[in-house]
Amino acid sequence: MENGTVLAVLSAAERGEVLLALLEAHPELAREAEELGRRMLGSGDWTAVAKDVSDALRGLRLSDLAERAGPQWGGYVDLRVAAWELVDEVIRPYREDLARRLRVGARHAALEIGLGLLAGLYACREDRTSEPALVQAGMPDVIDFQADRLRRTLKEHRLELPGGWLGEHCAKWS
Repeated sequence: MENGTVLAVLSAAERGEVLLALLEAHPELAREAEELGRRMLGSGDWTAVAKDVSDALRGLRLSDLAERAGPQWGGYVDLRVAAWELVDEVIRPYREDLARRLRVGARHAALEIGLGLLAGLYACREDRTSEPALVQAGMPDVIDFQADRLRRTLKEHRLELPGGWLGEHCAKWS
């Protein structure tokens, strides 16, 4: 899209509305749009996911934790519970994306997301260099718990890790 055109300045939501209106006006384009969508959802790169996940986990701050832990409306929230919730919130969008791709049959892309999650979690498993929010989460227990949960999900959907991948990238989990 050229700069200065209306399409170039539309938000993602507005572009989505334009696409829907276009498909409604031209239903013959639906098959092509479906194929483009399938290709988009069918791609994935586990290394990019791993970096995003580990960066986000390492980006958790004590201030994030302080806002959630301790006395809260309705009671007291334990520090570890608040930390576990923060970690879960980081990885939840990736788990949801994995499930979304499985729903449309994009199994390879779903596996790539799963591999990226595992590698990103593992990269932070024993990280003591980042701000202590991650340490307060009960390392490595929270990471191991999330990884076990993810591995069960992959197994339930018959998504097998490539041979030797776990030993190479997440040695303590192999």
